[in-house]
Amino acid sequence: MTIFISLIVVFCYIVMHLIETASFGSRAAGRLSKNLALGTTIHYSLYTGSRFMLVFLLPGLGFLVEFGIDFKSYFLIVISALSLSFIASSFVLIKFNEIQLFFQRVFTAYQNSSIPVAFLKVVFSRKQSDNTSLKLHFDFSFDSVVAKKVLISFSAYCFLSSGFFVSFLLALQFIEYRLTLSQFTAAFHGIGALIVSFYLDPMLSRSIDLIKNDDIWLNDLYSIVFGRTLAYLVTSLIFLFVYLVYY
Repeated sequence: MTIFISLIVVFCYIVMHLIETASFGSRAAGRLSKNLALGTTIHYSLYTGSRFMLVFLLPGLGFLVEFGIDFKSYFLIVISALSLSFIASSFVLIKFNEIQLFFQRVFTAYQNSSIPVAFLKVVFSRKQSDNTSLKLHFDFSFDSVVAKKVLISFSAYCFLSSGFFVSFLLALQFIEYRLTLSQFTAAFHGIGALIVSFYLDPMLSRSIDLIKNDDIWLNDLYSIVFGRTLAYLVTSLIFLFVYLVYY
């Protein structure tokens, strides 16, 4: 039973964060196709939709803590979820142009349907867009990111990516206070959410709306997504280090 719940937790975490990372392609597609508002709307629609995974993720983590899962198994779950999310997000970065082209096709399909139907039409349609003029100016590379913005994005998503796991680790460590400590998820997420809401999102929106140079707004977008991807890798290594040293 615990193995099954553990797999659900890992799967839900990866799917949730994969959707969130890929949804940045909607912002790029909106800029290229001059559908800025629609690109932003679909980005946040996907972000909100990905939260559905929490319906299974949080009760699953709670059950594992209540069941008394051992620390080795718990750290295995956490490290697996974070490291696989890093791989998935790296794939998004590498295939970012294809992802934003997918969203452009969704924009076209949305003209005659709702957003869910538009996604289904594009996913199950064999027809591909051949409009090369709407491709990204350049693909991701380490030269295309801004160090300061990568660092800020990295800091924000370290809190957002690990908040659940840190809170439930504390609940597992101090089992008599597990109900109280499990609620600290909001505190960890709150720090990251403030950085995203008051710096990263406004900065990206300003770049996409106002900056005419393709290099600058795309550098900003790549910096945010790369910082997020890097956060998965570093937090997985931190959890590994904590396990090896303390547990």
